[in-house]
Amino acid sequence: MSIFRKQWHLAATTTNTAFGLQGPLYTEYDKPTIQKAVVVNGTHASSLSFSGHGTANGVNFTDSGKALIISRGSSIIVGKGQAAMMTSSGDKTSLTFEEIGHLDANGTITASGASFFDANATGKLAFLGNTVAIYKDQIYKDGTDKLIAWEWK
Repeated sequence: MSIFRKQWHLAATTTNTAFGLQGPLYTEYDKPTIQKAVVVNGTHASSLSFSGHGTANGVNFTDSGKALIISRGSSIIVGKGQAAMMTSSGDKTSLTFEEIGHLDANGTITASGASFFDANATGKLAFLGNTVAIYKDQIYKDGTDKLIAWEWK
């Protein structure tokens, strides 16, 4: 494991009360389902749909969403989009997100971002309503990713 990955893992599991961060709020694993090149206001970008699964405060969920990924030079990306989470019993929430990431020599993107949950979260996911989370996202060369988020109070 590289030093960078060890540091990222340590940061992903550490509580930081100085910034109002407790243990991780949720962890999510996604993969792209559809990806296509698009042009937005003259800028080349990628539009992608994704789906996956995760755990939020011990509650299992599946998720799906859409993102627009814009390259800024050879090694920086900006992503923004929306997603929905749902439990097997139908509890749900939705969110918007935005992130910025850096591509390394191995083709892995490490990004930081924020998720903004809407007010309509239900059931076991109701605790996410009107919540802001900050996150680290590791996007691998094959498009799969691991995201760890903390509530920002």
